[in-house]
Amino acid sequence: MNTQLLRGQVLLSAVGIVALLGGACGGSGTAGAPGTAGAPGTAGATGAAGAAGTVGAAGATGAPGSTAGPNVLGERLTPRVIQDPAQRMQAAVVAVPASWTYDSQIVWNYGWVSNPLNATSNAKNPANEEAVFGFGNIEYFDLQPASPYLRPGQNQGGLIYGRPVPPMQTLAGFVQQQRGREAGFTFVGSKQLPDLPAALKIPTANGLQGIGVKVSYSLNGKPVDEEFYAVGYQIPVPYDGPQGRTYQINWGLLSVHSFRAPAGTLDQRRPVFAAIVKSLRLNPAWEQRVTAVNKYLADLFNRQLQAGYDQIAAAVAVSKQISANNDAMLATIDSQLAAARASGGGGYDTSAAAKFDDYIKGVTTVEDPYYGTSQHSNDTSFHWTDGYGNYRNSNDVTYDPNRTEVGNWTPMKGIR
Repeated sequence: MNTQLLRGQVLLSAVGIVALLGGACGGSGTAGAPGTAGAPGTAGATGAAGAAGTVGAAGATGAPGSTAGPNVLGERLTPRVIQDPAQRMQAAVVAVPASWTYDSQIVWNYGWVSNPLNATSNAKNPANEEAVFGFGNIEYFDLQPASPYLRPGQNQGGLIYGRPVPPMQTLAGFVQQQRGREAGFTFVGSKQLPDLPAALKIPTANGLQGIGVKVSYSLNGKPVDEEFYAVGYQIPVPYDGPQGRTYQINWGLLSVHSFRAPAGTLDQRRPVFAAIVKSLRLNPAWEQRVTAVNKYLADLFNRQLQAGYDQIAAAVAVSKQISANNDAMLATIDSQLAAARASGGGGYDTSAAAKFDDYIKGVTTVEDPYYGTSQHSNDTSFHWTDGYGNYRNSNDVTYDPNRTEVGNWTPMKGIR
């Protein structure tokens, strides 16, 4: 690895965090399957997708004391708190149908200084083959001119060395790898989704390309359809050194995820799948910590370089040093973040943190003209009070308890 890798990763870091734990997207249409990856098809990848793959952590559980979430097509969604065990804190919350299972992982590899964090997840309906999968990011790099010291497929700091491949071909190859051994596996179609990066709230950057691929196969003897979604990217990073200008090309797929359903039902059930991914809320304190860990790793790696290690040895030294005393790293980052908050700099948005806490609890905090604030189930959108500790909640925009009840009822406005 060379210093170009770290310089390139800095440009991508804002994209990477959002894509790991992202939002939802939409799109529809029909197109032929990618010619480089499988049999041509006439039906394209269709409908809304979400960054389900980007949700992840071991031990996701129902939030204690939380209320039920929204009802979508008869499915009551309930919140699951996502833990990051390595950082010993909550990373996010996602709502999943109450009867579904949910499993996910956040994995840190501190030796992969250019890409230390990855997340995967799956939400499954035990009643049938329905599922929402998250596969994390697939990230590569190339060097121009080519390096004589690297071979294709070599992992350098968490990025894989290889010549850039078009996003659709990359996604099709990944799908083939994941599902190609299933009985009756067939590419049905593919689709360009230009609105996908914005819908996933991935920061705008040149070269982003939303794509989708639809396949069919048999699972446990039953026919299923599955749509895979991703955002392709290619970012050239110039580097001016002793040998003149060279480039690192960061490329790959962000937020690879999929929706699966029994054959012929995917379009009908997509609102449930989309509701799962739209429900994701990040813990702002966790986002801040991810940024701090990345900076800590970069600083430690650069110190190893300055001590005379080559790039590969420096990355190994970073991993060994942290593994030997992980608590020391966590304590250092805790101290740095606490100092930043105390000085008024580098702190996270406390209102965003409050919103995250409310979401875990399944409540909305509103302005209460008599008690300052009060909290009500986020199942409902409109909240009224009579000033005597009585409340009325409704999803009907025309509802007004003053028309039907005794007292002076006042609407309350949500503050988070």
